[in-house]
Amino acid sequence: MTGRQLYEQALVLLGLEKEDVDYLEKMATGCINQLLYDRNYEQNALLRVRQNCAAAGERPVVPMDNLEEEIPYDERFVQECFPYGLAALLIAEDDRTMFNWLMSEYEQHAAYYAPCTETPIRGMDE
Repeated sequence: MTGRQLYEQALVLLGLEKEDVDYLEKMATGCINQLLYDRNYEQNALLRVRQNCAAAGERPVVPMDNLEEEIPYDERFVQECFPYGLAALLIAEDDRTMFNWLMSEYEQHAAYYAPCTETPIRGMDE
């Protein structure tokens, strides 16, 4: 998914037409980069699961330069989570009620991808 496709999905969530909000497009790349930093932990956890390796190294965030670039995260994770986060960031100053709802959805969808912490099971006599 490209940054532009994500931006267009965010506009749909906001009920806006591209032609009416050109000023938001200028902010979109920066907002997407913020989402990449926010969800780097979950992305790295997904990579560890796919590689079946708990010791896999953390991959740093590579910021995007423009909306035409592919978002370098798991496609499904981006499709299910990021439109809400981007829409929230784009509308933050204009509509706090919508911002709160979108951010809640963003966090809820992201929580689905949050890794669990493994804890060893101790015996009853310990």
